[in-house]
Amino acid sequence: MPTPIFDPITGEIVQAGGDAPPAARAMSLDDARALLVREHGVAVGTDDPLLMLVTLHQGMVADYEAMLRRHDEAIRGFLGATGEACAEAVDTVLASLKDKTVKASLDQAFALVERQALAMDQLDRQLRRHRRYHLALSLLTVAAAGAAIAIFLSILR
Repeated sequence: MPTPIFDPITGEIVQAGGDAPPAARAMSLDDARALLVREHGVAVGTDDPLLMLVTLHQGMVADYEAMLRRHDEAIRGFLGATGEACAEAVDTVLASLKDKTVKASLDQAFALVERQALAMDQLDRQLRRHRRYHLALSLLTVAAAGAAIAIFLSILR
């Protein structure tokens, strides 16, 4: 399965298609000798010091490629660990924000209930006061009606 490729220009992850490019082939000693003959018209023997330099160069290139592979693995591991740590940090922050949001909502709801309770208590006191006024006015009305009936009966006699 091909590894996806990140395109830094578009910011998209692109699926790699086709085969992976072939690995670079190091120049062999015979290739080096043939190149010298082609380019310079000079044939060198197998024990020539120049070919020893080619061999040393090939060894150094192989060591360098091995080092790059180790670095690639280390970078992958580091990025994986960093990515996981970032994901955990984001999850922690989101959980904290969620908790704070829920707490703020509950605090607002409790404050609203408390304000409603105070308003209901005030309304209850007002209704009791109005009930007293209503009772007093009702008693005055009954007394006035009784007095009016008494006056009316005394006029009729």
